Amino acid sequence: MLRHGFKCYGKTLRLAYFQPNSGMNPEAAARYAANRLTITRQVEFVSEVLKRPDGGKRKCIIDVVIAINGLPVVTAELKNPLTGQRAEHACKQYMTDRDGRDLLFRFKERALVHFAVDPDEVWMTTELKGSNTFFLPFNRGHHFGAGNPPVEGNWKTHYLWDEVLAADSLLDILQRFMHLEVSERTVQTPSRRNSSR
Repeated sequence: MLRHGFKCYGKTLRLAYFQPNSGMNPEAAARYAANRLTITRQVEFVSEVLKRPDGGKRKCIIDVVIAINGLPVVTAELKNPLTGQRAEHACKQYMTDRDGRDLLFRFKERALVHFAVDPDEVWMTTELKGSNTFFLPFNRGHHFGAGNPPVEGNWKTHYLWDEVLAADSLLDILQRFMHLEVSERTVQTPSRRNSSR
């Protein structure tokens, strides 16, 4: 829907406009410039799935939510080694304290990617599945190994904020690179005639 919009009563409603390939269409450039990317800290919501020990609904707080024209597309849990927490703790938090059935996290319906971030490393996933959630490293690598190279005067993970999640870059990723892989397979099942023999 971000790419193509949706139809309602015969009208197509667009949720986002992407950068035109050339500057020859000023109307397309104006629509692209009208996109509003917002970053919101400490987003609180009530989980429809997770419960408190007394059985009531549980409040959850996400450290960062990035939205395009009001539609959340990125969540991030931020950790600080000064408090004894690293990105791996954020991964665990997504697995145990967040539920993919809550609207903000629903696969293919709301946020498209979830980042676990500390000053040194970034990990990401696209689907929360409890303890089966799979995180991939989202690091640049250092000396042919894992992690990120040191950056003078900045965090090792500054590239996430300064480059990847910058407005033009994020919109370009959503337009050109993000896709859902769907695979079909045929499963052989016994037919009724064969099973009655």
